Amino acid sequence: MKDPAVRVPHPSRAPLVASTAVLLAALVLALAALGPRSSANEAAGPQGHTLRAQLERGQAVYAFSCTTCHGATGQGFEEARSAFPDDHYHCVRCHAPANPPVMTQAQIDQTQSVFSLGNAPGLADAEAIARFGSAAGLYAYVRATMPRWDPGRLDDGAFLDVTAFVLHLAGLLPDDAPALTLEGLAAIGLGVAAD
Repeated sequence: MKDPAVRVPHPSRAPLVASTAVLLAALVLALAALGPRSSANEAAGPQGHTLRAQLERGQAVYAFSCTTCHGATGQGFEEARSAFPDDHYHCVRCHAPANPPVMTQAQIDQTQSVFSLGNAPGLADAEAIARFGSAAGLYAYVRATMPRWDPGRLDDGAFLDVTAFVLHLAGLLPDDAPALTLEGLAAIGLGVAAD
């Protein structure tokens, strides 16, 4: 008789675990290739936090919560999908378009699906980010809708850090800028995206 306390992983999860490990390894290598940042971004924000520290925290949040959909370097879903195993490259079982963004465990068990990734945009594109109008608009959108599988699950500080990282990734937050604060977000305009 099998010991009920021994849990054997579901065999179909092995490729997911392997692909996640490969994706994280690729992210670490990509981030290491960026090299050290200049000392110009050491300017402290009003709360005494440096932009460099905020970007490092935001980069960690992005690596854990955003790369699956937006790609390790922010190029979007096509980049993210390229990290999937070959047999999952065109798979929609886990990411079926009709799936709701958040599902209960019973729904997951019943449908054997998880959620829809949709077509995550590239975040390293200043024009794509500029459509939010201001850093406050970007923050509000990210805070209300991300991560896709569990919107709002991060705390305000993590959302602020990842917003700073995305702005920097898109070239909209210079290295010598002060650290972002919730109070200062509205003052950071992002320009107008071309149609």
